[in-house]
Amino acid sequence: MTLTDSQLDIPTYEKIFEISKRILAQMNLDRLLDLILDEAIQLSGAERGFVVLFKEEGIEVQSARNMDKESLKKAREKVSTSIIREVTQTRNAVLTLDAGEEAKLKGSESVHRMKLRSVLAVPLKSGESIQGVIYLDNRFASGVFQENHAKVVSVFADQASLAISHARLLEDNRQRQKELENNQKMILRLNKALEDRVADQASELEKVKLQLESQQDAEGPRADRYQEIIGESHAMKEVLKTLDRIIESDVTVYIHGESGTGKELIARALHYNGPRKAKIYVSTNCASYSETLLESELFGHVRGAFTGAERDKKGMFEYADGGTVFLDEVADMSPGMQAKLLRVLQEGEIRPLGSNKTIKVNVRIISATNKDLGELVKEGKFRKDLFYRLNVVRINLPALRERKPDIPALAQHFMKKNKMGIPENFLSIEPAAIKALMTYDWPGNIRELENEINRALVMGKGEITKELLSENVREKYEFEEEMMRDLNLDRQVSNFEKRIIDRALQESQGNKVKAAKLLGISRFTLHQKIRNLEIEPPKRRVTPEEVARVLKECKGNKALAARKLGIQRQTLYHKLDRFGQKEVENS
Repeated sequence: MTLTDSQLDIPTYEKIFEISKRILAQMNLDRLLDLILDEAIQLSGAERGFVVLFKEEGIEVQSARNMDKESLKKAREKVSTSIIREVTQTRNAVLTLDAGEEAKLKGSESVHRMKLRSVLAVPLKSGESIQGVIYLDNRFASGVFQENHAKVVSVFADQASLAISHARLLEDNRQRQKELENNQKMILRLNKALEDRVADQASELEKVKLQLESQQDAEGPRADRYQEIIGESHAMKEVLKTLDRIIESDVTVYIHGESGTGKELIARALHYNGPRKAKIYVSTNCASYSETLLESELFGHVRGAFTGAERDKKGMFEYADGGTVFLDEVADMSPGMQAKLLRVLQEGEIRPLGSNKTIKVNVRIISATNKDLGELVKEGKFRKDLFYRLNVVRINLPALRERKPDIPALAQHFMKKNKMGIPENFLSIEPAAIKALMTYDWPGNIRELENEINRALVMGKGEITKELLSENVREKYEFEEEMMRDLNLDRQVSNFEKRIIDRALQESQGNKVKAAKLLGISRFTLHQKIRNLEIEPPKRRVTPEEVARVLKECKGNKALAARKLGIQRQTLYHKLDRFGQKEVENS
C-alpha cells in the first residue's frame, strides 16, 4: 500500500521526542533493541515486533518481542523475507491491511505459510544505506495499521537508527578493546616467559663461564633489553635503528646526549644484546674521581701505590676482561688518563697503578658524554687520536624536549616502575597532567621526569593530577591555557611581558642592569615597564664585598657604581652608611 505525506500533530512529535531521549541514553545494544521494539509496539498497537539487522552474512533477527514485552523464540521463522526485501529495495515503509490478499504478495510463500494479516515494516536508514528493518505485525486481525501508524513509526525509526548506529559503534569499540587487552595480556605473558628463560640461561652462564669475583652482586646484573627503552617517537626510532645495525657487532661506540637522557641504558642494551652479553658489564663516571683514583678504578693498583693502598686491587678493565666497560663523562678525563685509555684501545693492555708490569685485556669500550668531543678536540682539550678511536659509531640521544610524544608512555612506565606498593589498577594520571608534562621542556630530561612522577605519585597516592605537579612544570601549560581562554590581545601581551620581566629579574637576583641586558632593553625602559605593569621586583641583596668590588671597578664613581649594581644612587649612599665606608673600602 502506498503511503501519503500526512503530517503528525505536535503532541505526537513530543511523544516521539521523549521516547527518543530514552533510547539514545541506552548504550547496550541488546537492551536498546528490546526497548525500541517495546516502544514501536506501543506506538503502533502491534501484536508483536522484530528488529532485523543486515550483516555481511545476511539478515539477522536481533530482537523479537510481543505486546507483553516478552522475548520470542525462533524469531527468524516468524518474519516475511518478501516484505523485508521490498522495504530494502524501495527504501520506504511497507504497510499491508491484509497481507494474504495483497496482489503483490500473492506469490510470497512466507506470507501464506505464516498466514500474515496486518504488517508494518519500516526501514532503519543510516545515511545512504539501510542497516535494518523494524517489522511489526498482527496475525489475528486485518487493517490494524493505518497510514498514520506508518508515519509515526517511520519518524521513530529515524531516531532508533541513530541510537542503533551509536550502540553498534560502542559495541565494536568494546570488542576491539577487549581483543587488544587480550593481545596485550598474551604479549606480557610471552615476554615474561622469555625474560624468565633468558634469566635462567644468563644465570647458568654466569655460574659456568664467569666465576664471578666475590664483589660481584650475587644475583648478577640485570639484562636490560629493548623493551626497557621506552619510545615510539621518530627520534627514538632512529636510535633503535642504529642499535639494530650494530647490536651483533663488537664495535666501539660513543654515545652523545644531555645529562639524564639515558646514555647508560643504551650502553647496557648494547652489552646485554651483543656478543659479549655472557661476560661482565661494568660502568663508571669519569667525572666522579680524581686522576689517581680514576686510574686505580680503571686499571687497578698494587699494594703501596698510594696512601691507603694496603693490598692489590683489580681494576675494572681486568675485572671485565671479555666483557664491556662503560665510561660515562669521558670528556672529563685528564690528559694523562686520556693517554692511558688510548693505550688500552691500541695495545689491548693495562698497567695497574704502581706496577711495572702490563696485563693483556680484551674489553669492549662504550663511552658517553654530554659535551661535544669534536669541539673539545678543536679546542685542544681532548686527544684527537683518542677521539677517533672512541668515535667509531656515534649514537646521538635526543633530549626529552625533542621526543615529547614519548612522554605519556614514559610517565606510565615510571608510575609502574616506582608504584611503591600501590596496586597497578589504582595508578592513574589525568589528561591535564599529561598535557602539562608534554608542554614543559625538561632541562633535566628523563631523570627529571622520573623524579617528577615519583614525587607526584607519593603526593597523590597513585593518582596524579595537574595540581600535584611542580609549579615550574605546570607554569607553561597553565599560561597557554590562560592565553587560549582570554583573546584580548593587549591583555595577553601585557601578561607575557610581565612574565618575561619577572623571570629576568629572578635570574638577575633583582639587579635591574643585568635584567635589562638579559631582556635586550635599556634600564630606563625596564623601569617604565616595571612601573606600568605593576611588577614587584625581588629585593636586591647587596653585600659589602660586592659594593667594594663595583666601586673599585668604577674608580669610586658612585653614580656609575649604583647603575652597575642595579640600585638607586640614594640606596648606595644608604648602604655605604649602613656598612661603613671604611669597611667597604677594606673589603
